[in-house]
Amino acid sequence: MAVAGKNGRVEIGDGSNTKQIIGIKNWSLELSLETLETTALGDDWKKYITGLKEWTASSEGDYNVPQDTDGQEALQQAFLSGSIVTLKLYVDADNYYTGTAYINSLSIEDPVDDVVSISIEFTGAGELTFERGEVL
Repeated sequence: MAVAGKNGRVEIGDGSNTKQIIGIKNWSLELSLETLETTALGDDWKKYITGLKEWTASSEGDYNVPQDTDGQEALQQAFLSGSIVTLKLYVDADNYYTGTAYINSLSIEDPVDDVVSISIEFTGAGELTFERGEVL
């Protein structure tokens, strides 16, 4: 069954305490796996084994003046300090991807004729998992 993107959200935190990043309009996640070639002389087809996995994520939305109660404040503090954050990327109200990550890019654009926007890029700092919500 297809899922409407309108119920997604992005949360960051320090492990036990997460806050929703307010104003987010979209997020994306890229998972990749190295493939290492093991083809030998005389083989007719290339052969591979798997190597390391990695993940990155990005998100964009409207900038909100950071406040202690929202994720944009936590986002900026984590970027400025270089801290690892716990990232949760919700597909809908109950199902999400989660892992620890560095915020490797934080961009704020302030155009004269439009809303101030924010773009964030994350680099995974370990394993990413998918947490499935309860099926009612």
